[in-house]
Amino acid sequence: MKSTNARRTAALAAAVTLASFFTLAAAEVPPEVRAKAAAIFAALEKIEAGARRPTPNRVPAVPPSPSEAPGSRSLTFSEAEFNAYVTCRLADENEAYVKSAEFRLLAGDKVEGRIAIDLGKPQASGVLPQKQDLLFAAGFETREGQIRINMDKLFLGTQPISPAFIDLVIGIVSRLQGVDPTTLKDWYDLPPGVLRLETRPGRVVVIY
Repeated sequence: MKSTNARRTAALAAAVTLASFFTLAAAEVPPEVRAKAAAIFAALEKIEAGARRPTPNRVPAVPPSPSEAPGSRSLTFSEAEFNAYVTCRLADENEAYVKSAEFRLLAGDKVEGRIAIDLGKPQASGVLPQKQDLLFAAGFETREGQIRINMDKLFLGTQPISPAFIDLVIGIVSRLQGVDPTTLKDWYDLPPGVLRLETRPGRVVVIY
């Protein structure tokens, strides 16, 4: 099970998982963007706090009601809130490769997105364009607190590419960062307490 900070940056949707294979250049996030993301940050903190299990010596006297059982509750956030959250989380990682990321949330657990990358390093730029937009359309699966990408279409600039190419990028960036390589087929952890995600047009639903 994979649970590094970079991977948790991708927690709230499949597109974020893709973005987290890279990292964002250090940048100030405008206050209005952080304000727009505040509801998601507050919700995830509350969900995580509620997911903490009692110790063996502190079993609740009254079992939780069905309305409080895991998977019975949900919160819905707008596409604008989602994109603000992504911007803040990537900026807070304070590293080097993703300059910006923006996503469109569609029905049926589908997303489209644009990620502006700047690899910048001589080791990487000899294999990949130093600066380019990565455009994609993808579906995602979530289950039991984990998420996985199912890539439908992928373009580097105007050039269509295969998901295997992204696995190559992931491998290069992982080695530059000194972490174990992963692939698009891997499952990644959602934030603590979040069990599943669903998308509607312009909305993401967090189920916990």
